[in-house]
Amino acid sequence: MSTLEKAINLLQDMPERKLEAVYTYIQFVNTIEENEETTTHKKSASSIAGIAHQYANPELIPLEKEAFANAMAEKHAIN
Repeated sequence: MSTLEKAINLLQDMPERKLEAVYTYIQFVNTIEENEETTTHKKSASSIAGIAHQYANPELIPLEKEAFANAMAEKHAIN
């Protein structure tokens, strides 16, 4: 059985949320291979951000500066 056949068998039984993660990873790996052929390793990091960019929520960007501080305050709050 080929590697592709083994992968397909695993994918058929996976829940949808895991399939989305696998698909994103495959896109990432494919992007790296394309970049290795045409650019340096430094530029492949920007392609990683490009993959994640599609999931960005522009409305939340202003909250990012305070996100860590807010999370720590909430986590360690004393009631």
